[in-house]
Amino acid sequence: MAILDFSKDSGKSIAIHFHTRELGPEGQPLYYHTPENPAVIKGHVEFRTIKETKGGDIDFTFEARAESKWTEQHGKATISYHFIKKLQEQSWEIKLNRSNPKTISPGVTRFDFEVPLEAGLPSSIAGTRGWFHYRFKAHIKRSFPHRDMAAKELVWVYSSSLRAGEQHEPKIYKHIWNDVLPVTCTLPSDVLYQGQVVPLTVQFEPFLDNSIHRGQELIVASAFVKMKQYTRLADPKMLNKERNDKKTVFSLPVTEDWPQTSNGFTKTIMVELPGAKQLACALDSPPVAKRHTLKLIMMVYTNVSGEKEAKELRVEMNVKITAPRPEHIKDMSPAHAAPPPYQSIDTDEEDDAMPPEFSRSSSGNNSHGDHPSDVKHPQGLF
Repeated sequence: MAILDFSKDSGKSIAIHFHTRELGPEGQPLYYHTPENPAVIKGHVEFRTIKETKGGDIDFTFEARAESKWTEQHGKATISYHFIKKLQEQSWEIKLNRSNPKTISPGVTRFDFEVPLEAGLPSSIAGTRGWFHYRFKAHIKRSFPHRDMAAKELVWVYSSSLRAGEQHEPKIYKHIWNDVLPVTCTLPSDVLYQGQVVPLTVQFEPFLDNSIHRGQELIVASAFVKMKQYTRLADPKMLNKERNDKKTVFSLPVTEDWPQTSNGFTKTIMVELPGAKQLACALDSPPVAKRHTLKLIMMVYTNVSGEKEAKELRVEMNVKITAPRPEHIKDMSPAHAAPPPYQSIDTDEEDDAMPPEFSRSSSGNNSHGDHPSDVKHPQGLF
């Protein structure tokens, strides 16, 4: 995102450029932030004017900030909540060439900057009520505030908690359905990254000896895998007011046949996770917190009870979502089968019904060289 007010005079401009060839979501300049190689954001600010211009020097700022913003209706009153927490910030004063203290000389001023990100900073998160942004702003004050010039630019940071070559222990989730059927779900780890193809292994054991279903065949009528994303928004300055939202990030029907047996069986389901922005990384900050649960939801019955007696079987797996590393992005080339269809649903109610037909869209963007800010907007100072 870039904001620049050119509306007063086309003979002068201010822009922020980033020295990276990679693009992230929304076409923003992309940087990778890993435990071994913390990101260093490099770029330059450029101011041009073809004639003498009244104005101050450039105030240039960087902020890594978590932000929550929402409104609530209480009768006829609308109450607004807004809180910002800055995890890292930096500022510069960029001196411009001058003919006198109040007048900028014609010409071009370029200022190169470099921002090493602190360890442990989270990934960029986009949202309608809560987000985490890496934001740069260049601002020139002039004699009248409405004539100020400003450029604002966001960069996208993939901040991964995974180390190169790190080996994770499989995460096992055990469940005894209705006290009669042991079920085990296994993930390669409870830390998953955006865009990962995750093998979910499901193991059914025979019905327990003390069950009335002992020796009967288990039949799976239907099944799907769902990812739920839970968001907590907070405004500490308003008596720690909180809001809790949840979102179904995707629902993936399992269309393959299931074994029908009384001896138990094991089946592996390949679950392809969405990328950013659809799936946010885990976050825990005063304004915004995000966590995730992967759910396997099935309708099952036995060869004796019949399909009309099918009951719901559910296993919930709490996982931590992190960002991909650079090598993960390279591995996401379409060498495997087409990805499963996903649907993103925003809801304030728990809805685990079997999903309707699904659709998924994706887009790609290639770019070379610096990424400038060049979009006009009258609200450039926020």
